[in-house]
Amino acid sequence: MRDWLQQVLGELVEGAVGCVLLLFLLVWWVGGPGVTALLWSEGDKRLAVEFLAAWAVITVLYFPVSRLIRRARRA
Repeated sequence: MRDWLQQVLGELVEGAVGCVLLLFLLVWWVGGPGVTALLWSEGDKRLAVEFLAAWAVITVLYFPVSRLIRRARRA
């Protein structure tokens, strides 16, 4: 019974972590261009372009870093 309960709770935690990560990624993908649009509409075009550039660099670096982390975990 204890093993079954630990397994169920483990799956619930994994599901919750997955949901949190999904929400974070959704906010990241929509939020970057959204904040840029807000900054642009406020008239601060230079800050908007700088923010969008930083967002793009972080987004592009995410993919190779995540692959490296995945490979390191497998090894």
